Amino acid sequence: METKKIAKAISIIAQPTLIPIALYLIVSLTIAPSMTGLWYALIGIIFMTLAPMVLVFVLVRSNKITDPDLPDRRERFIPYISIVGLYVIGFVVYWLLHVPYPILAITASYIAVTLVGAFVSLFWKISMHMAGIAGPITALVFLVNPLFVFAYVLLVPLGWARYTLKKHTFSQIIFGSGFSMILTYLIIWLFS
Repeated sequence: METKKIAKAISIIAQPTLIPIALYLIVSLTIAPSMTGLWYALIGIIFMTLAPMVLVFVLVRSNKITDPDLPDRRERFIPYISIVGLYVIGFVVYWLLHVPYPILAITASYIAVTLVGAFVSLFWKISMHMAGIAGPITALVFLVNPLFVFAYVLLVPLGWARYTLKKHTFSQIIFGSGFSMILTYLIIWLFS
Protein backbone atom coordinates (compact mmCIF):
# COMPACT_ATOMS: atom_id res chain seq x y z
CA MET A 1 0.00 0.00 0.00
CA GLU A 2 1.25 3.45 -0.90
CA THR A 3 2.55 5.65 1.95
CA LYS A 4 -0.05 8.39 1.42
CA LYS A 5 -2.87 5.84 1.45
CA ILE A 6 -1.66 4.44 4.76
CA ALA A 7 -1.37 7.96 6.19
CA LYS A 8 -4.87 8.81 4.95
CA ALA A 9 -6.31 5.63 6.49
CA ILE A 10 -4.70 6.40 9.87
CA SER A 11 -5.97 9.96 9.70
CA ILE A 12 -9.53 8.82 8.96
CA ILE A 13 -9.54 6.16 11.70
CA ALA A 14 -8.29 8.71 14.25
CA GLN A 15 -10.91 11.36 13.48
CA PRO A 16 -11.35 13.56 16.57
CA THR A 17 -15.12 13.20 16.26
CA LEU A 18 -14.96 9.40 16.53
CA ILE A 19 -12.67 9.11 19.56
CA PRO A 20 -15.36 10.17 22.12
CA ILE A 21 -17.28 6.98 21.35
CA ALA A 22 -14.54 4.85 22.90
CA LEU A 23 -13.74 7.36 25.65
CA TYR A 24 -17.31 7.75 26.89
CA LEU A 25 -17.97 4.01 26.72
CA ILE A 26 -14.82 3.14 28.68
CA VAL A 27 -15.20 5.86 31.33
CA SER A 28 -18.97 5.45 31.72
CA LEU A 29 -18.87 1.68 32.03
CA THR A 30 -15.90 1.85 34.41
CA ILE A 31 -17.73 4.12 36.85
CA ALA A 32 -21.20 2.61 36.30
CA PRO A 33 -20.95 -0.94 34.87
CA SER A 34 -24.68 -1.12 34.25
CA MET A 35 -27.44 0.27 32.08
CA THR A 36 -26.78 3.64 33.76
CA GLY A 37 -23.24 3.61 32.38
CA LEU A 38 -24.58 2.89 28.91
CA TRP A 39 -26.95 5.86 29.22
CA TYR A 40 -24.05 8.10 30.29
CA ALA A 41 -22.07 6.89 27.28
CA LEU A 42 -25.00 7.41 24.91
CA ILE A 43 -25.40 11.03 26.01
CA GLY A 44 -21.70 11.59 25.44
CA ILE A 45 -21.81 9.97 22.02
CA ILE A 46 -24.79 12.14 21.01
CA PHE A 47 -23.27 15.46 22.10
CA MET A 48 -19.58 14.75 21.51
CA THR A 49 -19.72 12.72 18.28
CA LEU A 50 -23.06 12.66 16.46
CA ALA A 51 -24.11 16.30 16.89
CA PRO A 52 -20.66 17.68 15.83
CA MET A 53 -20.64 15.36 12.79
CA VAL A 54 -24.09 16.58 11.75
CA LEU A 55 -23.01 20.19 12.28
CA VAL A 56 -19.92 19.78 10.09
CA PHE A 57 -21.98 17.98 7.44
CA VAL A 58 -24.48 20.86 7.38
CA LEU A 59 -21.67 23.44 7.16
CA VAL A 60 -20.11 21.59 4.21
CA ARG A 61 -23.47 21.21 2.43
CA SER A 62 -24.24 24.90 2.90
CA ASN A 63 -20.77 25.88 1.64
CA LYS A 64 -19.78 27.50 4.95
CA ILE A 65 -16.68 25.29 4.98
CA THR A 66 -14.96 23.60 2.07
CA ASP A 67 -13.71 20.40 3.71
CA PRO A 68 -14.95 18.47 6.78
CA ASP A 69 -11.30 17.97 7.80
CA LEU A 70 -11.00 21.77 8.22
CA PRO A 71 -7.54 22.05 6.64
CA ASP A 72 -7.87 25.83 6.25
CA ARG A 73 -7.34 27.38 9.69
CA ARG A 74 -9.43 30.40 8.64
CA GLU A 75 -12.48 28.12 8.37
CA ARG A 76 -11.99 26.54 11.80
CA PHE A 77 -13.22 29.17 14.25
CA ILE A 78 -16.99 29.08 13.58
CA PRO A 79 -17.24 25.26 13.45
CA TYR A 80 -15.12 24.86 16.58
CA ILE A 81 -17.09 27.46 18.54
CA SER A 82 -20.33 25.85 17.38
CA ILE A 83 -19.04 22.45 18.48
CA VAL A 84 -18.10 23.94 21.86
CA GLY A 85 -21.75 25.03 22.13
CA LEU A 86 -22.87 21.43 21.57
CA TYR A 87 -20.38 20.24 24.19
CA VAL A 88 -21.69 22.81 26.67
CA ILE A 89 -25.24 21.54 26.12
CA GLY A 90 -23.97 18.01 26.81
CA PHE A 91 -22.22 19.24 29.96
CA VAL A 92 -25.43 20.89 31.19
CA VAL A 93 -27.39 17.69 30.56
CA TYR A 94 -24.80 15.73 32.53
CA TRP A 95 -24.82 18.36 35.29
CA LEU A 96 -28.61 18.16 35.59
CA LEU A 97 -28.38 14.37 35.77
CA HIS A 98 -25.78 14.61 38.56
CA VAL A 99 -23.39 12.28 36.77
CA PRO A 100 -20.15 11.29 38.53
CA TYR A 101 -17.24 13.73 38.29
CA PRO A 102 -15.15 11.72 35.76
CA ILE A 103 -17.82 12.22 33.11
CA LEU A 104 -18.11 15.93 33.90
CA ALA A 105 -14.31 16.17 33.77
CA ILE A 106 -13.94 14.60 30.33
CA THR A 107 -16.78 16.73 28.99
CA ALA A 108 -15.22 19.89 30.43
CA SER A 109 -11.92 18.82 28.87
CA TYR A 110 -13.52 18.60 25.44
CA ILE A 111 -14.98 22.07 25.92
CA ALA A 112 -11.65 23.58 27.00
CA VAL A 113 -9.49 21.87 24.36
CA THR A 114 -11.83 22.74 21.50
CA LEU A 115 -12.21 26.31 22.75
CA VAL A 116 -8.44 26.78 22.88
CA GLY A 117 -8.15 25.16 19.44
CA ALA A 118 -10.74 27.61 18.08
CA PHE A 119 -8.89 30.67 19.34
CA VAL A 120 -5.45 29.40 18.34
CA SER A 121 -6.82 28.80 14.83
CA LEU A 122 -7.37 32.54 14.46
CA PHE A 123 -3.63 33.01 14.09
CA TRP A 124 -2.02 29.56 13.76
CA LYS A 125 -3.00 26.04 12.75
CA ILE A 126 -2.57 23.24 15.28
CA SER A 127 -3.35 19.58 14.99
CA MET A 128 -6.74 18.95 16.52
CA HIS A 129 -6.35 15.33 15.37
CA MET A 130 -3.45 15.04 17.81
CA ALA A 131 -5.39 16.91 20.50
CA GLY A 132 -8.34 14.59 19.91
CA ILE A 133 -6.22 11.54 20.76
CA ALA A 134 -3.84 12.96 23.38
CA GLY A 135 -6.56 14.41 25.61
CA PRO A 136 -8.71 11.28 25.76
CA ILE A 137 -5.67 9.09 26.46
CA THR A 138 -4.73 11.44 29.29
CA ALA A 139 -8.26 11.13 30.67
CA LEU A 140 -8.06 7.34 30.53
CA VAL A 141 -4.69 7.35 32.32
CA PHE A 142 -5.94 9.49 35.20
CA LEU A 143 -9.57 8.36 35.43
CA VAL A 144 -9.55 4.68 34.50
CA ASN A 145 -6.15 2.98 34.69
CA PRO A 146 -2.54 4.23 34.56
CA LEU A 147 -1.74 1.41 32.11
CA PHE A 148 -3.48 3.46 29.43
CA VAL A 149 -0.19 5.40 29.35
CA PHE A 150 0.91 2.85 26.75
CA ALA A 151 -1.79 4.16 24.42
CA TYR A 152 0.30 7.33 23.94
CA VAL A 153 2.21 5.26 21.39
CA LEU A 154 -0.82 5.84 19.10
CA LEU A 155 0.30 9.47 18.78
CA VAL A 156 3.35 8.38 16.77
CA PRO A 157 1.55 6.93 13.72
CA LEU A 158 -1.06 9.69 13.84
CA GLY A 159 1.60 12.40 13.97
CA TRP A 160 3.43 10.69 11.14
CA ALA A 161 0.20 10.51 9.11
CA ARG A 162 -0.69 14.18 9.61
CA TYR A 163 2.87 15.21 8.72
CA THR A 164 3.06 12.88 5.70
CA LEU A 165 -0.24 14.25 4.37
CA LYS A 166 1.20 17.77 4.80
CA LYS A 167 -1.72 18.68 7.04
CA HIS A 168 0.57 19.92 9.82
CA THR A 169 4.11 20.87 10.63
CA PHE A 170 6.06 19.10 13.36
CA SER A 171 5.47 21.99 15.79
CA GLN A 172 1.71 21.97 15.09
CA ILE A 173 1.64 18.24 15.85
CA ILE A 174 3.60 18.62 19.10
CA PHE A 175 1.56 21.62 20.25
CA GLY A 176 -1.75 19.91 19.38
CA SER A 177 -0.98 16.89 21.52
CA GLY A 178 0.88 18.77 24.26
CA PHE A 179 -1.71 21.42 25.08
CA SER A 180 -4.46 18.79 25.05
CA MET A 181 -2.63 16.56 27.52
CA ILE A 182 -1.88 19.45 29.87
CA LEU A 183 -5.35 20.97 29.71
CA THR A 184 -7.06 17.60 30.18
CA TYR A 185 -4.86 16.79 33.18
CA LEU A 186 -5.55 20.20 34.78
CA ILE A 187 -9.30 19.87 34.32
CA ILE A 188 -9.35 16.34 35.74
CA TRP A 189 -7.31 17.58 38.70
CA LEU A 190 -9.75 20.49 39.23
CA PHE A 191 -12.78 18.18 39.14
CA SER A 192 -11.32 15.64 41.56
